[in-house]
Amino acid sequence: MVTTLKRSSAGAVRALLPLVLLVAAAGCASSRGSSVLPVQPPLTDSMRAGPSRAELQAMAAQADREAQAATDPDVKRQKQEEAASLHDRLTNGDFHAGDRIALVVRGDSTLTDTAVVRGGRSIQLRNLPDISLAGVLHSELDAYLTKELSKYLRNPDVRAQALIQIAVLGPVGKPGFYNLPSDLTLTDAIMLAGGPSQQSDVNKTKVLRNNKEVYGNEAVQHAFTSGTTLDQMSLRAGDQIVVGEKGRKDWVRVLQVVSLAAGIAVSIWALSSR
Repeated sequence: MVTTLKRSSAGAVRALLPLVLLVAAAGCASSRGSSVLPVQPPLTDSMRAGPSRAELQAMAAQADREAQAATDPDVKRQKQEEAASLHDRLTNGDFHAGDRIALVVRGDSTLTDTAVVRGGRSIQLRNLPDISLAGVLHSELDAYLTKELSKYLRNPDVRAQALIQIAVLGPVGKPGFYNLPSDLTLTDAIMLAGGPSQQSDVNKTKVLRNNKEVYGNEAVQHAFTSGTTLDQMSLRAGDQIVVGEKGRKDWVRVLQVVSLAAGIAVSIWALSSR
């Protein structure tokens, strides 16, 4: 009888062991945030160039229509803010004080430099009057500077890259401020800051401006998976990409689940020893 009980208990151990491991694994998985950024599609040429004025006008008109049609107050406010941001870009341009422009002028090495956008949205190049960037979009920069420099140079060949000073904060390899190309994806911006650490939960990542959230978790996840660029997100100097962090309560949950699984295992062992 005893032998039979031990055999049945041993069978119970073998039957319940997978359940114990499943409980432990499920608990740990549910408490763990992701520290891996999702794979993004390759950038197209149009994405790298940034949205044109016509594209921004269409986006602003769409946001206006959606704001008017929205019945939910939160959705209406979100669409109104989105439309206001797009209209601001169309009116005032993409450049703000603190931005930088990596400029290459072939044929005149004295003008090949990194220019800093100053107050009043202007840049100063060596031996030339200030050049205003008010109303200029990132996608218009090459053509605009070529036109402006044509006032002083004959047939200038201009290549310009807009750089935005963005903070990448949270549990990343090297948190801090970075001058990032406007056509860089949000994912690449985080990777340039050293990438997520083991304590990161990229699903909780958000974007702040003046300590106010402008992109929440869901919007950031969409930007990750779609390969959205900083320019397409209308990010500007001083904005903060804050990578999410795994909370302490997650580890407490892990310990609770593991303790529960261990308790089940001990009970089964005690039963099998009788």
